[in-house]
Amino acid sequence: MSLRGKTIIGIASIEAVLLISLIMTAVTFLSQAVNNDLVKHASTTATLFSTTTKDAVLSYDLASLDDFVLEALKNPGIAYARVISSTEGVLSQNGSKEALTRVFKADQHMEDVTDGIFDTYANIVEGNNIYGRVEIGISTDHAHSSISKIKQWTTSIAVIEMILVALFSYALGHYLTRQLKTLRVGAKKISHSVISGDFSNTHIPIKSKDELGEVTHAFNQMVETLKAECIRVKNYQEELENLNQTLEKRVAARTQLLESKNEQLSLINFELKSAQQQLVQAEKMASLGQLAAGVAHEINNPIGFVNSNLASLADYADVYIRLTKLVNDWNESDKDTERQSIEAQINDMLSDENIQFMQEDTLALIQESSDGLSRVKDIVSGLKQFSRADSQERQIFNINDCVKTTLSMVSNELKYHCEIVTKLQDVPQVDINVGKICQVLTNLLINAGQAISQNGVISIETYSHDQFVYLSVCDTGNGIPADDIKRLFDPFFTTKPEGQGTGLGLAISYGIAQEHDGDLTVKSEVAQGSCFTLSLPAVQQEAGVLNTAANTI
Repeated sequence: MSLRGKTIIGIASIEAVLLISLIMTAVTFLSQAVNNDLVKHASTTATLFSTTTKDAVLSYDLASLDDFVLEALKNPGIAYARVISSTEGVLSQNGSKEALTRVFKADQHMEDVTDGIFDTYANIVEGNNIYGRVEIGISTDHAHSSISKIKQWTTSIAVIEMILVALFSYALGHYLTRQLKTLRVGAKKISHSVISGDFSNTHIPIKSKDELGEVTHAFNQMVETLKAECIRVKNYQEELENLNQTLEKRVAARTQLLESKNEQLSLINFELKSAQQQLVQAEKMASLGQLAAGVAHEINNPIGFVNSNLASLADYADVYIRLTKLVNDWNESDKDTERQSIEAQINDMLSDENIQFMQEDTLALIQESSDGLSRVKDIVSGLKQFSRADSQERQIFNINDCVKTTLSMVSNELKYHCEIVTKLQDVPQVDINVGKICQVLTNLLINAGQAISQNGVISIETYSHDQFVYLSVCDTGNGIPADDIKRLFDPFFTTKPEGQGTGLGLAISYGIAQEHDGDLTVKSEVAQGSCFTLSLPAVQQEAGVLNTAANTI
């Protein structure tokens, strides 16, 4: 659709909406006025008729009442009239038979009329007594005729107005779009001129001094700008053609240089990764060195009582062997005298040795030895898992198990001057490198133990919130100054005395947390203690089920 058509339709639509609103308002207002006039006329007529017939009703003058009724029907628009006594019933009536036979129901508004007659009444009152009433029906044909004429006139005026607006819109649209058509033709010429490079005969004459004239002037300026720009582009194109002749050689040389630099960067990156792995492993070994004495003590205790139990079991086994040999000798002997001698030896042995105690103690010794060796196995397994070289392999794991594994290694280092409190909640599983997370927890626990000078409490808590699993390690130690907290995770920064720390533990722990798409944060107050919190993204339920089936812990 053209702009002229849109202008005509737009103005006509606005005018149509306004006229329709005006028509609806006028018709509604005039209809209400007609309705009010009808109601007022009916009320006045009924009141006047009741006043006229009051004396005749009081005197029971039926002849006069008939005359009054006939006289009332002479008024235009009255369809029937009826006079009713409160004691004698209908005294006189005349008019439309159909209206007189139906049940009378007074109408309040013209909208209530369904039979074309507006029914109304007025009481015949004398003093404070009601002696009857008059009923009158007024035809609504005149009112409906008036409303119809009003609608016809307003509609005719609206149609004429819309025709005039359409003509005005057409003239205005023609005037506004004539110059725009000239601009459109000029724009097409410009598109051909840009291709051909010939900008002659592309200017548009200015025929007015209004806004369209200003647009035409701006259009001509744009043509001049395009002409200059085309000349400039043409010159640039010639220069580019000259540059393209040597560009391939320059690109090849630059590509070869970039490939050489890329190889150097790859080698440096490989060396950096190797150095990083060596630093992580060195930090692990340093942590193991701090735990070595405690771990050795933890292993030595169960091995000590296993050795003691084995000595007791060897004594019990010697008794059982000698007793079994005597029983075998008794079974193999055929002589009563030899059997009696063997029986005497068996009785002496049974009286000297507490066989019942040996039987009960043997089971207890075996169970204690089994528990001790299981303890050694767990410690060795934890050390092996912690000290092995890092791999990139991850698995779906419960972080509570990491806490238990790490505590089995570091508890002996801490338990003599720290009380360890664990609050391990039922948390979702996480996708982690178990060895690295155990290293983070080991670093946090060792640092917490070193921060407590004499006696204190280390609290370990796990919980989950908003698709993340959190592990916090809090201590009641010396705390960290506010100025040092900002640098706490920087490599080689340490708050420990010289020779007691490398400054890599927390830096490596922070890097491991970031590597797992998590975070490691700290809150601390001097003389109040510190609290480190490790956050890791939880495995979604669907993914957790699939990965658990595919991975073996």
